[in-house]
Amino acid sequence: MQNQNSGRIERSKRDKLERIKRAARKLFGRKGFEATTTREIAAAADIGAGTLFLYAGTKEDLLVLLFREDMSRVVRDAFATMPARPVFDQVLHLFGAMIAFHERDRGLARVFVRELPFVEDRRHGVAELMASMLGGIADLIEQAKVRGELRADVPASRLAHSLFGLYFFQMQRWLGGDPITSRQRDERLRAALKLQLDGLRSDHSKMPAIKKFNPARRAASTAAARRNGRGGR
Repeated sequence: MQNQNSGRIERSKRDKLERIKRAARKLFGRKGFEATTTREIAAAADIGAGTLFLYAGTKEDLLVLLFREDMSRVVRDAFATMPARPVFDQVLHLFGAMIAFHERDRGLARVFVRELPFVEDRRHGVAELMASMLGGIADLIEQAKVRGELRADVPASRLAHSLFGLYFFQMQRWLGGDPITSRQRDERLRAALKLQLDGLRSDHSKMPAIKKFNPARRAASTAAARRNGRGGR
């Protein structure tokens, strides 16, 4: 009997939490983060306002709960299905999975992109999720260095941050007040990632050196060409 009661209590807790998350997703996406109140979330979840605070003390707690749960799954699945291809394609695979998730609910994506960078993180754990994802990108970069795709002296962690910054910038443009289209977002992201990674290729140092411009040599060469031209007439 005691086990049955304990099981019912746990199921009730899980059910309430799922209702809270569904209500928060819907309201954040439709009204925005600032305009949504915890009382509205509780009412939409069919629970008391006091009960909501047992699961999330603030709206910020609830926002991070949604982001960590959703994005952790997306990132985990992306790394689990990572193709054995060059690092450019691998990074696109990860960012493409994240973009596909955000495209399912653009309103909620806008809340995530606008609000999460400013959430005080000492107890929310966004930094932990970001560190895990950036660490995964850094591992892809290290593997690319071993394969000879990138220079051996490339700092993997710093490059991982740079690549994510390129992704995040295009997401801000796509979700901003003067938005770009999905096609523009994808094209610009591909171009920016390619430019960044091509500049760090292991064969970059083998490119032909550009001759330094020498005005005196150029003038002498031009004069000689003119003399030869006159002599030929």
